[in-house]
Amino acid sequence: MSTDAPTRRRFLQGAGVATGGLLGHTLAGGVAGAAAQASSSASPGARFRGLLERSDPNRCINCGDVATAKLAAMHGFEIVMTGGSALSLSKYGIGDFGMITMDDLVEFCNRTADAIDVPIIADADDGGGNPLNVYRTVQRMEKAGAACIMIEDLYGAKHLAGYDQGKIISREAMVDKVHAAVDAKRDPNTVLLVRSDVVADGGPLDEALERVTLYAQEGGDVIFVPGIPLDQCSRAVDMAGRPILTGAPSVQDARANRVSILFVGAMGAIAVGAIDRAMAELARDGRIGEAGAIAGNLSNERRLQLIDNAMTVERARRHNALREDGQ
Repeated sequence: MSTDAPTRRRFLQGAGVATGGLLGHTLAGGVAGAAAQASSSASPGARFRGLLERSDPNRCINCGDVATAKLAAMHGFEIVMTGGSALSLSKYGIGDFGMITMDDLVEFCNRTADAIDVPIIADADDGGGNPLNVYRTVQRMEKAGAACIMIEDLYGAKHLAGYDQGKIISREAMVDKVHAAVDAKRDPNTVLLVRSDVVADGGPLDEALERVTLYAQEGGDVIFVPGIPLDQCSRAVDMAGRPILTGAPSVQDARANRVSILFVGAMGAIAVGAIDRAMAELARDGRIGEAGAIAGNLSNERRLQLIDNAMTVERARRHNALREDGQ
């Protein structure tokens, strides 16, 4: 284990358990007081840390486009993720195979941060490569408005159904990336989410938990183990001494298993599924029938709210946007 400077070590001193089983502490590097952190004048990372002091799970919507992120904000969800899997599908129509670039991910985070005031978890995949790439990626994501940056220990071609899931780097190599990410932060409140894909890659849960515990000790603020059984989340929190992000059937299930960030990754599939079903009806019957009724249509009022029509109209009037040139 590294013997680097103490700023790289994030051992928790006397971490208690808050109501609902979530961690009752301010994350290392944070500023005191959830109320102060939630202030609109606070940095994205400070506001994110304030959310982690809530006694209830924070709901995180995985978004593949800005419209979905804006809807999440309109519905009052606490966190959005600019997810690589969702972006791959919406922008390129491909799976999360490791084919999108850091430019894609940074640009998506930037566009989303311009549109909403909800704290963003920016998916950074493997950080772009070696620790030098990770260093640069973290600083780019901070500039793009990320409150939290997620880095995984998986690299190369990945998530190919029926094929090898990808390559897991060594623990030592991932720790080097964690150190680079911590050193790169310009805002000490920017949150680092450390992820191990060992279970998703077919490996043992114990190894994944040992890895995220190590990554947390070396600078990670929040942990994520894709594929972890929900009833093992409390164990993971105890081992790592950090909040955990994961999926769960409901907020109640997340609360019961000490999940701090409830990850909701299904919105893209729901939307595409509704479109697929409606198109199938149109192709078969010449009209959209049951699918349209089930999915429901976005009302015109809601659509105008989503596209910021009222604000844009007011701005257009103030600046005479419809005046003809020279008139």
